[in-house]
Amino acid sequence: MFHIQNFKDWSLNEDRFYQKELNPVFWRDNSFDPGVREKLLNIAQDFYSIFKIELPISDIQLTGSLANYNWTPKSDLDVHVLIDFSQIDSNRELVKKAFDGQRFIWNLRHNIVIRGYDVELYLQDINEPHISSGLFSLKNNEWIKVPSYNPPQIDEKDVDLKYEGIINDINSVEVELSKTDIQIDPREVHEHAERVKSKIMKMRKEGLETRGEFSVENLVFKKLRNEGYIQKLIDLISRSYEKIYSE
Repeated sequence: MFHIQNFKDWSLNEDRFYQKELNPVFWRDNSFDPGVREKLLNIAQDFYSIFKIELPISDIQLTGSLANYNWTPKSDLDVHVLIDFSQIDSNRELVKKAFDGQRFIWNLRHNIVIRGYDVELYLQDINEPHISSGLFSLKNNEWIKVPSYNPPQIDEKDVDLKYEGIINDINSVEVELSKTDIQIDPREVHEHAERVKSKIMKMRKEGLETRGEFSVENLVFKKLRNEGYIQKLIDLISRSYEKIYSE
């Protein structure tokens, strides 16, 4: 039987999700490291150039846990390049979907690590609301939204229950994929894996939108990512797809 690590223990160990200070690797007295800032601005410009868009960049922002107190050693430098999608097409959702594919390929091909932290690039519509409680403009070198130290109250049992349920779903995909019974249809396994992925992403999205970064749903996602289960699911999706067409 899989034994769930007590959430309180997990949140208080070296990978705890809430810290007493901004990450000292990048921050000192609420000021971002100028050398790292320069690198991130250059990377963001290179990233933006792949889209071949002749629109001005409204801002380049650092968001996520490394602009807040909820960082861990496995956090990413989340850099968002902001432009006005409506200047490209009135259907901003369609524009976003088109750009997401290129963004994914760029991040896949560029494994950039600064001081032990992965760099993740995004192209964002300026009209998209941002729910992060910490937001820093790399372009202007100033805080847009200064995070405050306010450790949240966490429903630990609910986090553990949801986490356990999802890893059981992921492990069930692995079990199905390992079966050699010729009656096992790899398409069904692939669809199962995709449903689990959709479930996780929907859960996280709803948690962020309704209760913010410290919602149970988002903390479950972070624990799944930190414990390697998100990557495991991605690998299972890839393996099941290959099995559909392999002979």
